[in-house]
Amino acid sequence: MNIQQIETFLDQVLAGDRILYNVDFVELKSRLNSLLEKAHDAAQAEYLKVIHTPGHERSAELQDQYYGTIYPHTLAGWTKKLPKTASPAFLNALGAFWDVSVQFTPACEKFLKAKLLVVKTRKPSERPRTTPERTLDNTGACACCSQNVKLDRGLIVAHGYTIRWGFQSGSCFGVGYLPIEVSDEGLRGALQAYERQLATARLALEYSPCTRRERADLEGRISGSKSAIAHYAAAIKVWALKALPSERKI
Repeated sequence: MNIQQIETFLDQVLAGDRILYNVDFVELKSRLNSLLEKAHDAAQAEYLKVIHTPGHERSAELQDQYYGTIYPHTLAGWTKKLPKTASPAFLNALGAFWDVSVQFTPACEKFLKAKLLVVKTRKPSERPRTTPERTLDNTGACACCSQNVKLDRGLIVAHGYTIRWGFQSGSCFGVGYLPIEVSDEGLRGALQAYERQLATARLALEYSPCTRRERADLEGRISGSKSAIAHYAAAIKVWALKALPSERKI
């Protein structure tokens, strides 16, 4: 996307003909910053041609423009510092810096106005859906995180994991248990797990040599385990059998 395409996009947003979703705004910001950086680099190259010639090595002309960083929100301030004229040796460099301002000021002004119109909701997919929409059929609530999750042979399927590193890593403790609507076994399993964690942390704190940081970590684990134990114990007391989402009357 070049600067003209960016301006056209922003014109459509400001005219109300296009919705600016946050994901588009982030991409637009990245592209505009990249174009600004390249243009500034080219202008800096003109400046360096002069600085590297004999007699101009210590010149202070246009230093603010050379060292100043340019972003959409700083371009106006950077432009105010641009002098109207320069010594003959620096005229080409000054012209290059002014070209940056003239070329990007309209787009940056529109960008700052459009920022106020960003829609934070998820952008609808532009590709046609290839899978059926999710329904509440064959679902239940996880006993640990209360999230509505699909069931596999009546048990909660994998969720709460990440694939950031290219593989499935981590998972919610409630995976593999019956949904909380039909059983409290997930609550009891989590309670027992935190009781074991509490006992292990207490033993480590009492009998293992610890650094100050390790001690603080163990104390935090003990405090967190106590809170979790109280939460799951209370949940078990009030648990009652309920209908699965697909069985509830609308």
